Amino acid sequence: MRPVLVRIDDRLVHGQVLVAWATALRPERIVLANDEAAADPDRRRMYAAMSSEECAVSVLTLGETAAELQRAGGQRALVVLGSPADARRLLQLGAPLQRLNVGGLHQGEAKRRLLDYVFLSRQDVADLQALLADNVALEARDLPDSRAVRLDAATLGGLGA
Repeated sequence: MRPVLVRIDDRLVHGQVLVAWATALRPERIVLANDEAAADPDRRRMYAAMSSEECAVSVLTLGETAAELQRAGGQRALVVLGSPADARRLLQLGAPLQRLNVGGLHQGEAKRRLLDYVFLSRQDVADLQALLADNVALEARDLPDSRAVRLDAATLGGLGA
């Protein structure tokens, strides 16, 4: 598969992904890369039911996703991950990640606000900093027509690791 965007969004596949991002990027496939969702047959069926004639939706493990990303060519895909930890694990499994969109990471216990749509725990910050150290460019953007915010060590450092 050829990724047109790799995005972290804790809601996984929802309206922003299916409507805004898929309309803007025109992927042939949306890949939900998440081990928990892949292990749940009901969730797999629910997400697969979101497929349309223009764009298939599939659920893969992080290992399956890394293997598909390592192969050159294939379908244009929008890859959605559930967390910075998933992104870090995908990279560790050999996926050639160069850029990562940090989308919706919502409020939660022990999370600090970075942007209106990005709240990070200490572990999230550590995972994003590790991705930066591995030369993965990070950009926060909730919608395709929103202003992109580059995330770097200085930006993340203020939240504490």
